[in-house]
Amino acid sequence: MKINACLTCGEPTKNIKFCSKKCSASRYIKRHNLICQSCKKPFTHNNIYDIKRGKMKYCSEDCKGRKWKINETYFEEINTDKLITLGQLIVTARIVDFRTIIILSDYSTLLDISDKLESTYKIIKSERDLYRITIRSFKLVNSFIELGFVNNHFFQDVPGDLWEGLKRTHCYEVVDGVNIFKTDRSKVALWVCDRFGGKMVTRTYKDVARGCMGCEWVVVWR
Repeated sequence: MKINACLTCGEPTKNIKFCSKKCSASRYIKRHNLICQSCKKPFTHNNIYDIKRGKMKYCSEDCKGRKWKINETYFEEINTDKLITLGQLIVTARIVDFRTIIILSDYSTLLDISDKLESTYKIIKSERDLYRITIRSFKLVNSFIELGFVNNHFFQDVPGDLWEGLKRTHCYEVVDGVNIFKTDRSKVALWVCDRFGGKMVTRTYKDVARGCMGCEWVVVWR
């Protein structure tokens, strides 16, 4: 008996054209060409009513879950501007797990960081009159670790002279000619204290989100 190739999938078949009823049916169903809104790759779908109802925006469930975007390769090449961004993140970001980063700061700082990272993640209100962004990216977490981020942000150090970035956050302000830098990261506070020869003290506050008292380090100098 002559063995033919299925006209749909190419598998061997004893039939003249198709190896199964599914292949036979799909051969004559009109496929509509679409572009995935996440990965921008072409894909096809056969139900025109799903397309008209706006249900077919993504080529897969993975792409559907990646509707928030960010430049994951931002730190592949470091320059002066990116060192400023790194300084901002060192004092505002923390690694939650292998794919999650939370950035906590004032709205203007987060807007600046989002713009640099080309992020579409939402900036939402958080505790202590601050805002936060929650980013999910395996690649960006790995980049942060390579740049010197630690798992426990309370013990985060400053990997280099990043003052230009540190001061462009909610942590730094000047009041009546006095420089004030506040952070929950003790090693960052020590780095600032050593750099400017300031005085470092601790301050407690009520952490409503965690239901306990929090502690931050305050560095002051003229």
